[in-house]
Amino acid sequence: MDKIKTIIENYSIWGIFIGLITILIKPFISIRKSLRDMLITFIVSMLAGLLAECMDIPQPVKYGISGVCGLFGVRLYMILDTLLNEAESNPIHFLKNINNKEPH
Repeated sequence: MDKIKTIIENYSIWGIFIGLITILIKPFISIRKSLRDMLITFIVSMLAGLLAECMDIPQPVKYGISGVCGLFGVRLYMILDTLLNEAESNPIHFLKNINNKEPH
């Protein structure tokens, strides 16, 4: 039980650190968006770190994977938000565009 508690504490601290890095990367956005990005980064980073614990790789690599996943989490959220906003504004046109896409 102590090992699980220690792992969660370590990845929580790492997630907060990566969240602060996210705020430093984009300093000129609103406080609300900064906090949203920090929260997304924290959650994705912590979950990726906990999943990385199942792999037999060195600890620094686990933290690296966790941090990169956290930073990509914000970008994935922004992409999904844009797609959902487009679908909300005109759902019929959105579905037709999806169905008419040709494979490359």
